[in-house]
Amino acid sequence: MGPVVGGENYAYHDLKYGERRLYVASIPSRLSSVLRQFPSPDNLPSPFTVLIANLMVKRYAPYYPLLLLAVLLAWFIFKATSAPFSDFAGYYFGSKALLQGNFEAVYDTWSLNVLITQKGYSGVFVSYTPFPPFTSIVLAPFLLFPVAVSKILFNVFSAALFVWVLARARKYFSLPVWALWLVPVIFFIPLRNNIFFGQAYLLLFALLLEGYMAYKKGKRVVAALLWGIAIVFKLFPLVILFSLLAKKQYKQVAYCVVACVLLGLMSVVLNGFASWQYYVFTIFPRANSGELNDSYTYLFQSAFMLLKNLFVYDAVQNPQVVLNSTPVFVISMVLFKALLMACCVGVTIHKKVADLMAFASWITASMLLSPNGSSYSLILLLMPLLALANSKRVYLFTVIALLLLICFIPVAALGGKPLLLQFPRLYGMLLLFGLLIIVAGMQFPIKLFGAFVAVLLLADAGKLFPHPDNSKYLLSQELPFVYEYAIKEDQLVYYYWDDKGSHETGTGYAVHDYSTNNVQIKNNQVYYKDKQLTSTPDRKKQVMLVNGRDIIYLSDRNRGFGFYTLRTITNP
Repeated sequence: MGPVVGGENYAYHDLKYGERRLYVASIPSRLSSVLRQFPSPDNLPSPFTVLIANLMVKRYAPYYPLLLLAVLLAWFIFKATSAPFSDFAGYYFGSKALLQGNFEAVYDTWSLNVLITQKGYSGVFVSYTPFPPFTSIVLAPFLLFPVAVSKILFNVFSAALFVWVLARARKYFSLPVWALWLVPVIFFIPLRNNIFFGQAYLLLFALLLEGYMAYKKGKRVVAALLWGIAIVFKLFPLVILFSLLAKKQYKQVAYCVVACVLLGLMSVVLNGFASWQYYVFTIFPRANSGELNDSYTYLFQSAFMLLKNLFVYDAVQNPQVVLNSTPVFVISMVLFKALLMACCVGVTIHKKVADLMAFASWITASMLLSPNGSSYSLILLLMPLLALANSKRVYLFTVIALLLLICFIPVAALGGKPLLLQFPRLYGMLLLFGLLIIVAGMQFPIKLFGAFVAVLLLADAGKLFPHPDNSKYLLSQELPFVYEYAIKEDQLVYYYWDDKGSHETGTGYAVHDYSTNNVQIKNNQVYYKDKQLTSTPDRKKQVMLVNGRDIIYLSDRNRGFGFYTLRTITNP
């Protein structure tokens, strides 16, 4: 740059560009400082510098979609701070009480919600029924903080682990970048709902996929530990052991069993043996039958619920069945389970099928086998997308279309539609599973299917002919979550609980006299004058003889565990 000529307000700058000289007047002189910032051709980046910059951009390009995913999850976490505690309240308060030894109160929905209300929280209605006692161990570090802070920390931890494992998977499986760009698009709703509800399926996905990568790298102990945590945390990942058995990976099965036993023993020490005994023999059989809150709900989008609505009659919840036959329902479920498991084993033992394809098939099958489903659990369907990421275009377009249908279908808006139109997500998942089988190119193992049918039918033989029940609903309408009833002003009233607390409702059922002298509940069965009147597994409480002829009691038959309604036995 040449000399500056002129006073304070006017300056002439001798600018040399190549062989030419230009004299530029600037008004005011402060512009000269700006002009000095423009690079001359002599100072332009060299070709080598440009090349390095391009290489850096190219090198980190695969991580841009992960950055977008991280930003999206961070935004969800921020927005969730002003949302209700939702499911996380169940995790938090239930785990806290469970670690203090109050397992019966934790698994009793009414007692748990009363406990939460007593701590000063309102607008909450949760259940701990789906969660095994080990859940409290996973949540333990987060229980050191208030519930609001705890939910934020849990979401941050789950989201960070999810993104980190996905980044490792990109490199390990050589995933195409477009597949990563699709994750925040296809799984927008599952990602959002995991964060807003404070659910643990991002964490579960990370455990399953990181465990699989450790297994493929020969790190048996790490894989067993990660899979063991997933199994004792959510139970349904137990299908991993079946996949390992099908591949004759007996040593890895042994490692996983040992890991589960050690983790279970740790939970027994911290939660007590009685909590596990209660869960395994009382809670789990009911939860495994879809009895969480509404045992006929289409919202779960499971084959179990569809078949139950087709074949299992209930006077209030399901009066219009296609065929009232419990044996048909049980046999249909046996055939469905046997078909899925036979297909998974067939894919696993097929020599030309990639291990990730088989693993994704088992994860998808486990979701189809479960009687319960949710929007946030759909993040596990990222496994099939990863497995098919490098397959033919026709398969790629098909899996993308199916996943968009599964994740974005507005299930809640389908209430009141004809029954078969209420389960589109289930149909989409069945098509997705079928696509995995087609891509695998395996031959259907008929003999194996027959063996599964025989074993499962033997296991469910006791369900073919349910216990006789001579009770019926006291009221013809469906009731909310009833926890108690009473006689008030010569009529029966009941009390129910929701997210706003306790409410009293009159029934119009006239009561002239009542007594509890000759009726009792013993071993969970109703007795009248020492004569047993029931033999069903539903929970029962608060029995009363009304008007000298009606034995009224609370029962959760055909409902969620502990979700009582009023039933009666007439003329004992």
